[in-house]
Amino acid sequence: MYQKIKQFHWASKMLLLMLCIGAAAAEGTASASSAPASMKPVQEMSQFDSLSTPAFDFGSWSRSTVWYETIDWAGSGVPGAADGKPEQARFRYPAGLLAGKNGLLLIADTYNHLIRRADAAGQVTTLAGQVRMASGTGEPNGGWADGKSAEARFHRPMGMAEDREGNLYIADAGNHVIRKLDKSGRLTTVAGSGLAGWKDGAGSEARFNEPRDVAVAEDGSLYVADALNHVIRRIDGNGNVTTLNARSKRIVEYAPGAVAAGGDYADGKLSECKFNEPSSLAFTPSGDLVVSDTGNQRLRLIDLKRKRVTTLAGAGSVASYSSKFPDARLYAAGGYRDGKASEALFNGPAGIAVTAEGGIVVADRWNHAVRYIYDGKVYTLSGGGRTGHQNGWAEQATFREPMDVAVLSNGTIAVADGFNNSIRLIRRYTLPEEVRSSAGASSSSQDAVVAVYNDRRVEMPVPAVIRNNRAFLPLEPWKILLGYGMEELDEDKVRVIFGPSVLILERDVAQVQVERSGVKRTQTLSAEEAPFRQDGQWLIPARLLDQFGLHVSWVPELRTLILRDTVFERLCSGEAAGR
Repeated sequence: MYQKIKQFHWASKMLLLMLCIGAAAAEGTASASSAPASMKPVQEMSQFDSLSTPAFDFGSWSRSTVWYETIDWAGSGVPGAADGKPEQARFRYPAGLLAGKNGLLLIADTYNHLIRRADAAGQVTTLAGQVRMASGTGEPNGGWADGKSAEARFHRPMGMAEDREGNLYIADAGNHVIRKLDKSGRLTTVAGSGLAGWKDGAGSEARFNEPRDVAVAEDGSLYVADALNHVIRRIDGNGNVTTLNARSKRIVEYAPGAVAAGGDYADGKLSECKFNEPSSLAFTPSGDLVVSDTGNQRLRLIDLKRKRVTTLAGAGSVASYSSKFPDARLYAAGGYRDGKASEALFNGPAGIAVTAEGGIVVADRWNHAVRYIYDGKVYTLSGGGRTGHQNGWAEQATFREPMDVAVLSNGTIAVADGFNNSIRLIRRYTLPEEVRSSAGASSSSQDAVVAVYNDRRVEMPVPAVIRNNRAFLPLEPWKILLGYGMEELDEDKVRVIFGPSVLILERDVAQVQVERSGVKRTQTLSAEEAPFRQDGQWLIPARLLDQFGLHVSWVPELRTLILRDTVFERLCSGEAAGR
C-alpha cells in the first residue's frame, strides 16, 4: 500500500489535529486513557474486551472507525485523462468501480467516457474508449461506437459487472444502452436502441433511460438499474429485455415549465413494487438482489425466488409523495443518521458492494460518506457530514461526492471519489508483523510494553512500562518522531514545545502547565499519572501524547500501545495496495 511519505508541517498539522480532538471531545468520545484497563476509547470498550481486537483479528473492524484509515490510491485530484503511476493518473469524475476477477480494479471514468483499470500497485491504464475533446469547452465529448477497445466510444459509462468467462458488461448511461467488452477486447451493444425511453423487446428494440448499473446473475442473465425509468430490467441469454416491477405514474414539475417522470415507493410483490431512480445493484451470496434506491433514500432487497421486495435500510418521508401535479416532489428528503437500519437516514445513496461477511457498503453521495449495513444496523465507515479531501483515521477523513465502492480481495474498500477525481482506499490498520508475533510482544520484564507509531515499532532508550496500573512512555523518542522541542529546565522539570503549545512537566507532580497561543491553564492528572525519571529519561503517561495530536489505543493481549496520527497528507507512490 501507499507509504506515508511525510506528515503535514507540524505547526499546521497541530491546528488541524486539535480541531479534530476538540470535535471528538465535544461528542463525548475519549481518545485515550493512561490506565491499561481504560486505555480503550469509550466507543470501543464493549467491543474489544477479547481477542477480537481488530489490530490483529479483523472480525469486527468494519464496525469501529478507530481501526481503519482512508488514503489516496490513484489519481492526482486534478481533472484529466492521464494514465500512469498512481500520483500521475488523472480522472474526470469516476463514478463506477468493479473489483475484477483477475485482481484488477476496473474504473468507469464517467466524464472522460472511458473504462480504465488499475493494477495492484495503482498503475492506471485505459482499457476501452477514447477521449475526444469538444471544441471551445475543453471537455470530452461522449459518443457511441462498437469495435476494438481503442476505437470504441462511450457516453458517461457508470456501473459494471463481470461474468464467469471474464466478459465485462457496462451500463452506458448517456447512450441508454448496455455494452459488452469481451475477453478479446471487442466492444458490442447488448441491448438498447440508443434513444432514451422505455420499451421491452429483443436487443436493439429495447429502450432504456439512463441505465446506471448492471449485475450478472448465476445463470448469466443481466439485471439493469434503469434509473430514469425507475425500474429494474432483466436481459436473458438471448438479449430479450423485460421489466420486473411496476412503473410509476407520477409526473413532477421540478422547475417552472419543466416536467419529468417521478419515481415512487412500494414494497411487496415484485410486479407491483416501485422504485425512484434505482442506481446500483449487487447480488448477495444467497442470490438476492440489493438495490440502491437513490430517490427514495433507501436500500431495497429483491428476493428473486419469491419475487418480493423489502426495504433493507433507510427511513424518511416517501409516504408524503404527492401525485397531484404540480405539487409532487422528485425525491424523498435525505438525511444522515446511523443506528437501526429501519431508522437510519441516507442522502443520495449511490454505488453499493457486498462484503465477505454479507454486509453492504454504500457510497452515500450527498452525505460525502461511506456507510455500512450489517446485521440490521447502519454504520459510518469513513467521512460524513463534511465535504473535502482529507486522508487519515477514517472518522476524520473527508470525501467529495463518493459515487461507488468496491470490496477488494483482502477486504479493503475502494471508493470512487467523484469530485475529488480520485480513487481512495479505506483500509484496515495492521500492526507490524514483529509486534503481532509472540516474539515481538515478549519482554524480559512483565511490566514492559511495546510502543507502535503508525506502522512501525518505536525503539526506546528505556522500555515503556506499566506503573500503578498506568502506561508510561519515554519522552525522548517522540521528540524525533513528532518534531517537538524539549528543554530540561533542571533535573525535576522539563519544557516541551509543540507548535503553538508549551507543556511544563515536573517530576512526581500530577499537574501539567499548559500554554497554548499565550493562554495558560493547568491540567491535573491523577496521582498515579505523575511523570517520573528512570535511568536519566523522562517517562510520561501515555494519554499526554494526545496533546500532540495522536490517538492512543491499548491492546492488552499484546501489551502494546498503538499511537497513530489522525490526519495524513496526500500520499505518494509506494507499495502495492495489498490486494
